[in-house]
Amino acid sequence: MSADTRTAADLRELFAGPAVVVAFALLTVPLVAGALDSAFMTPLAFPGYLVLTIGSAVGNLLFPNFALWVYWVPFAMACYGLAVIAGGVYRAARGAG
Repeated sequence: MSADTRTAADLRELFAGPAVVVAFALLTVPLVAGALDSAFMTPLAFPGYLVLTIGSAVGNLLFPNFALWVYWVPFAMACYGLAVIAGGVYRAARGAG
């Protein structure tokens, strides 16, 4: 019973832990703020902008008739994947496993 609880807690930490939330926020919040109002555009938006640009380029090759706003959903999914990877690397570097 405790092994199942420990495993669920580890999975929760891996997929929704504080490191994942912070990494996701660092990728998305500056870019979204800059997209809403260009006065909020900062150099912090560059990593998110790079992910959005790469995703839009690939998406435009695969689905050329879609509008640019459609690529925000894959952008969010890619940012979440990168945040999980960053969170895992942070946990491994910290020694938490």
